[in-house]
Order: sequence, then C-alpha cells, then structure tokens
Amino acid sequence: MRQRSWPVFLLGMGSMLLLIFLPGIAALRQSAQLYEEIRAIQNDHERTQDALFAIERSVPRLSVVIRDFLLDNSAETGSMYRRQFAELRSSIEKQMNSLPLLDAQPGAADRLRSQLDEYFRTIAPVFDWSPEQRTQGATYFLREQQRPRREGILAITDEISRLNRQSYRRRYEEIDSSQDRYRRQLHFAIAMAFLLGVAVALATIRRIWSLETRAEEQQRATMRAEGELRSLSGQLMRAQEDERRAISRELHDEVGQMLTGLRMELGALDKLRSEPAEKFRLHLEEAKTIAEQVMRTVRSIATGLRPSVLDLGLEAALNWQARHFSQRTGVPSSVQIDADLPALPETYLTSMYRIVQEALTNTARHSSATKVDIRVRKEDSALVLQVVDDGTGLSYDWKNRRGLGLIGMEERAREAGGTMSVHNGAGLTIDVRLPIPAGESQV
Repeated sequence: MRQRSWPVFLLGMGSMLLLIFLPGIAALRQSAQLYEEIRAIQNDHERTQDALFAIERSVPRLSVVIRDFLLDNSAETGSMYRRQFAELRSSIEKQMNSLPLLDAQPGAADRLRSQLDEYFRTIAPVFDWSPEQRTQGATYFLREQQRPRREGILAITDEISRLNRQSYRRRYEEIDSSQDRYRRQLHFAIAMAFLLGVAVALATIRRIWSLETRAEEQQRATMRAEGELRSLSGQLMRAQEDERRAISRELHDEVGQMLTGLRMELGALDKLRSEPAEKFRLHLEEAKTIAEQVMRTVRSIATGLRPSVLDLGLEAALNWQARHFSQRTGVPSSVQIDADLPALPETYLTSMYRIVQEALTNTARHSSATKVDIRVRKEDSALVLQVVDDGTGLSYDWKNRRGLGLIGMEERAREAGGTMSVHNGAGLTIDVRLPIPAGESQV
C-alpha cells in the first residue's frame, strides 16, 4: 500500500501555524485585557485620591468656618456661616459617595463616614448658639471638640490614602504576575512551535531522503530488469533457434530419412507386383514399420510442442511426466494430487504442466537429487503446486540472479494470475499459488 505523506505534513504544518496563530490572538486579547485592567486601576486610584484630597481640603475649611462663626459675635452673619457649612458638608458627603470601596480594608471608609457624621452632628448645634454662648464656649469647643475630631478625620483619610497606594501597588503586582505567567505560556507555545517545525523539517528531510533512496533503488531495479530483459530476450531467441534447429534436425534426420526409406519401399513394391507374394509381403511390412516410426516421431515432436496428454486431465499428465522423468534420470518421483480439486481451465493446465516440466528439467540438470515430490492441493481459494527435491538447492539469491528456467516459470505463474516463490535450503522447493477462477470448467 502506497504511503501518503501529505496528510502528515499538512497536519504538522497546520499544528505549527496554529501554535503560532493562537498565541498571537491570545497576546492581542491579553494586551487589551491588561490595558483595561490598568485603566481601571488607575481610575480607581485617581478617584480615591481625588476624593480624599477634596475631603482633606474641605475639612480644614469647615474648621475655619466654625472658628470664624464662634469668633464673630454679630447676629446677622449666622445665616452666611450656616450656608457655608451646608455647602462644605454637601461637598464632603458627595466625595464620600464617590469614594471607591477599598478591597484592602473596606472598614476604613465606614470609619471615615462614621467620623464625619459624628463631626457634623457635633458641629450642627453650634450654629444655634447665642453670641454669649459663643463667647463663653468657643475656646473650649474648638480645642476639645472640633480639633480632635478633625484630626481623627484627617488621620483616617491618610490611612485610606496609604491603603489606596498599597492596593494600587498590589494590583499592579498581580498584573505583573499574570503577565509573567502569560509570558511563560507564550514562550512555551513558541518553543513547541519551534520543536514542531524542527520535527516537520526532519520528517520532510527523512521522507525526501527515503523517496530519493527508493527512487534510486527503483532505478537500479529498472536497470537490472532491463538487463535481465535484454538477457532474457537473447536467451529466448537462442532457445527459439535451438528449438527450431532441434525440430528441423529431427524432421530432416529422422522423419526425412524415414520418409525417404518409405518412398523407396513403395517404389520397390511397385516393381514387385509380378514377383512372388512372399517377397512383396516382406517389403509391405517394412513400409508399414517405417510409417509407424514416422507417426511416433511426429507424435513425439507434437507432444513437445503441445502435450496431448493434458487432454486426459492434470493428474494423468503429471503422472506421465513423472514416469518419463524417472525413466530418463533414474530419480524416483511421486505425484500427490487432492481428490477435491475443482475443474480447471486450459490455461491453468498448460501453465502447471510447463512449470513442472521446467522444474524437473532443472532438477535433472543441477540438483543431484535422489527423489522428487510433486504436490497439488487446494488451500482456501488458491491452488498450490509444489515441486520438492532433496538436492543441493541454489547457491545464489534467485530474486537477483535468475536463469531462463526460473524466469519462465515465474512468468507462467504470473500470466495465470498467481505467484511463485523459491524456498532454498535442504533441497529446493518451487511453490506456485494460483487463484481458483470462479465459474470455470476444465477444457
């Protein structure tokens, strides 16, 4: 199965781009969030400081109004001081309402509000004093009532201001900590993108190297195949010429001579018409004998071209071939064929017959075997043909160095849609597997 590299590379590149793109989007969002948080911190800090500054400025002014009122004994100016007191009180309460709630010490604002309310309650009755009461109680009121409360209020505003600065620094520290965490995450994402990029690059280099190596191997295999093809073509041409020469020699030397002898005998018979019957009969028998020899020779040549024994079936053909092999070589041979074999087409019969013929020829020439076994059996949906001998086997790798016989057997197996393998060890095993065709019948 061909391996496809582009899905892996696409996944790697997509992951790398995602690792680059997502941190970029996250950085933009983080920057916007940090900007909003910093603006909120600054606004809260400024609002608190402005409110505290306004309160700290208004409280002394309120003290001045009270002091001036107590020291002014005229009855006509009381409403003016009362109005100034109301305006300053309203301004202070407005600033208190706008004062943000401190998360560091929320009770500080409540204590400030309580102190201011107590301060206002203490001061409010003074505006109802008569000139004599103001003359008598002004010094005591300013020293014992107003000053301590005013200083308490200012002390609380100083405390709130300090707490506000602490909260401001702490919130900035939290932002810095968050920024550090995000920076580490960003560095991690960048490192992962870099490592993934390196991995994709290495995988690409390895894949390219593998493809180049495979291309070189295929090129070498193609060159070997071309060399084998040229060699095979030459061998086939020589084999064809040898076969033609052998057929020509047999026809000329044997058939031709016998036909010449037959013609001479027929000529002699024509001259012996008036001779004694016994002499005529002898020449007639000789002519019949020569004709039978011609028939056997022609049948032998025809059998070599297309074995007529195949018409009797595969088992009969292989048994005939095994007997003929044993008679020629003296090597015992056996044939084992399963009884439940399906009917096979003519192409299968011819291919299996020729493969066995070539395997026996190789055994007789090269193996020095003492016995040969021919086996045919059915395995699942395949037909298995094995030719096994106990000879010396092959002294080379048959895949890289093959003779004409092995190539011919492999090609016959391939033409029938099957495969051939050679098992070389204690002897040699030719293993051919052919798919059983569906719906075929023996020819």
